[in-house]
Amino acid sequence: RLAVGVALVFVLASLLGAGAQPVVSTKQDIAVFSLGYYGWFIPFQALGTIDLKIQEVFSDIGRFRVFGTAQRLSSHGLQQFIDALRRTKQGNVVVPEQYQFGEAFLTKAEFERLTGAFIVVVPVVTNFAVYWDAKAATWHCSITTGFTFIDVAHDATVIAVESIDTSGSDKTSMNSAVMYAINAIPPQLEYKIRSIPQFQISTRILEAQGPTVKIQLGANMGLKKGDEYAIVEKRTFGIIEDTREAGLIVITDVSQQVSTGRVLYASAGLNADTQLKEIARQGVDFDLYFHSSGGQMLPGFRMTASRGFYPLRPFVGIQIPLGNAIVTTVVDIVPVNAIFGAEYMIPIGRFHIAPYAGVGLTYVHIAVPPIGYESDSLTHLGAQAGGRIGYLVSRDIRLYVDVGADYWLPLDRIHFREYGGLTIGAGISFKL
Repeated sequence: RLAVGVALVFVLASLLGAGAQPVVSTKQDIAVFSLGYYGWFIPFQALGTIDLKIQEVFSDIGRFRVFGTAQRLSSHGLQQFIDALRRTKQGNVVVPEQYQFGEAFLTKAEFERLTGAFIVVVPVVTNFAVYWDAKAATWHCSITTGFTFIDVAHDATVIAVESIDTSGSDKTSMNSAVMYAINAIPPQLEYKIRSIPQFQISTRILEAQGPTVKIQLGANMGLKKGDEYAIVEKRTFGIIEDTREAGLIVITDVSQQVSTGRVLYASAGLNADTQLKEIARQGVDFDLYFHSSGGQMLPGFRMTASRGFYPLRPFVGIQIPLGNAIVTTVVDIVPVNAIFGAEYMIPIGRFHIAPYAGVGLTYVHIAVPPIGYESDSLTHLGAQAGGRIGYLVSRDIRLYVDVGADYWLPLDRIHFREYGGLTIGAGISFKL
């Protein structure tokens, strides 16, 4: 009896331990149809480019084993395909030698190959327009692409339907306008994929030493510097298991199978096997701020690249020197400073310090409504440097103060004056 009791204890301990093990994502099999476009005229070269870029996104994102098909489904054919998948999953269906889904045909072998994937993705164009804007003397192109994600492994359930709107314009070439619209698809598609819960990376801490942690998975699953992972805490209430976010980690370095992270905050101590969950972001911090420099008021915004960059992060910014702006019924003078630079991010828990520097140009639009006169010109060259101290008030928002210096040199000293000096300011940052 003692031996049986000890054995039962070990079995129960084993089962409980197995239930507490963290989840670690592995690559999923995914099949991607070619782009369906029935009802829309799309240049053949553009069609091939869209197909290639869509395939590249699913391949480069790192978390899938991808195989594609040359077949294209229309919106009507998509529903027929889903219905056929469901009938096949339910069994007792005579499998034909050839399927027809709208305008597309699949052989029995092609259909079975697709149903062998865990997920099937069907992209379909729902809008494609190219037109010449005579007033602006510009070609414009707009594309709306729908993506339907079908979980073939579980009764052909549609797990997500995403729509991506892109546009492009060019003054000299229609083809260039189309390509600009096409090139805008991949970054939006990647973000959409990473936002779908079934595709988000789950992983665990391998080792914790103070604020530095080693994390299972790396470039082999598409992790990048600047990615953020939530620390997940599991609680059990009776027979209900609940989870909540209990902290935040930013990825600071990535190797092939292991990544290094920095703990920004955590509500409890961390150890090996702590569960982590990917937070999908577009990879940009959007800052709104108000600066004062040498008596000049400078409201503005800044966009800093966060995904793929750490600790050096490039940024672009726009600010308006209010002291040089004139808006009346007679004349409008609107100056805008465009700034390009980089910051060096140093996190210290919820706080961070970020020295930064940048250079810029001032663009001025002058309009005289009574006589219909308008002109645009570059008026200043500028530079700025300083430091930022920020505090992470929540997972997605920072508050910060800036101290530094600005200097703006006029290109035309007859009509414009230099300005700048000690800069102080404050703002709010949204992690998008």
